[in-house]
Amino acid sequence: MLASRSAALGTGLMLAATALSAQSSVTIPVSLNIGVPQGAFAENVSIAGGFGGGVIWKVGGPFALRADLGVMIYGSERRRVPLGGGALGLISVDVTTTNSIFGGSIGGQLGVPGPTVMPYVGGMIGFSAFTTTSSVEGSNSSNQPFASSTNSSDFTFAKSAIAGLYIPVGRTGTVHLDLGVRHTWNGERVRYLTRGDITEDINGDIILSPRESRADILTIVLGVTMAPKGGRKP
Repeated sequence: MLASRSAALGTGLMLAATALSAQSSVTIPVSLNIGVPQGAFAENVSIAGGFGGGVIWKVGGPFALRADLGVMIYGSERRRVPLGGGALGLISVDVTTTNSIFGGSIGGQLGVPGPTVMPYVGGMIGFSAFTTTSSVEGSNSSNQPFASSTNSSDFTFAKSAIAGLYIPVGRTGTVHLDLGVRHTWNGERVRYLTRGDITEDINGDIILSPRESRADILTIVLGVTMAPKGGRKP
């Protein structure tokens, strides 16, 4: 499930980049993201990590439009269980449960030109999807999951404030380090599962115990922006 969503993320970014590649003002940001939960969310989740990417389109002067997609994992657990009852109990499989946040946003960005370091600020709106999925695979490490299921999913409106620095790499001016932060406010109440919220009763039936709270998160962005051939700096 995670692999398919990651593939969809990559496909979406490539399509967006292709659609705008004729514009000399387009840059492509990609990043590793570290999420630090805020407020009530921090009481249930310690940290998250993932990656993101998007398209930045400079529309004139210091102003730019941008669209971003990303995924962060804030918890995962793996356990070995029998495949089923009877003879199936002789076969053990690995069940992996992953807690993820998928997000997409669009907005604007204001950059401050400079000879080296270039600060930027901006604001964005979009969505966040808090999803918990479980997948089953055999004992061979090369095996692919042969079954998966979504245990919980909640979509919420999201708004973000962003800030950071672009630092040029090399002399071409088309590649920059992107060191930034992003604060995302995720709706008023969000339902989500964390590690340990899926349990079994004495009969072996699954019990889901979702949390419900605000789920704001501060994201540290460690990335790079790249302009297509003939493109301009962010």
